[in-house]
Amino acid sequence: MKKALFIMVITSLVLAVSSCKRTDVADPPWDGPAGFNILVEGSVNPALMLIDGRINTSVIVVRVLDNQGNPLPNRIVFLEQLADAYSYQAINWGYFPNNQSTYQMGTDANGEIRVTFFWPTSFYSNTMWIHALLVIDGRAYRDSNVPQDYISLTMYKAGNAAAK
Repeated sequence: MKKALFIMVITSLVLAVSSCKRTDVADPPWDGPAGFNILVEGSVNPALMLIDGRINTSVIVVRVLDNQGNPLPNRIVFLEQLADAYSYQAINWGYFPNNQSTYQMGTDANGEIRVTFFWPTSFYSNTMWIHALLVIDGRAYRDSNVPQDYISLTMYKAGNAAAK
């Protein structure tokens, strides 16, 4: 009886010690249920567009960070213009470099992109949105698990700007 008890105790100790060998924790995959391990955050300066019939500009900055706040270089960010944050209706009221209505660019060593946005010359609405999406596997997926941000721009009709 003592021998069986001794063997059970030794076996339990061996199993307890050998089962705790994990030393690092890997990030979950981007499309898993806990897929928010990458953060995409954007800002625009200035965010208030005074529509006066002339071409003016704002600078859009988008940062891509991992779950610990470290910048992620060489990630592609896709930008598009939306009429509102609740639909996927793409618009072309303003434009990005090279007269493009959408734009994509790779992040630098700081995990950032800086893009000039050229304002609309006509007044369309009180607000518009720039949708920033992280490109995954060569595509900009419109999915709730994909890192993305909506950047709001407010339009104000000034001077002799025409309304559309």
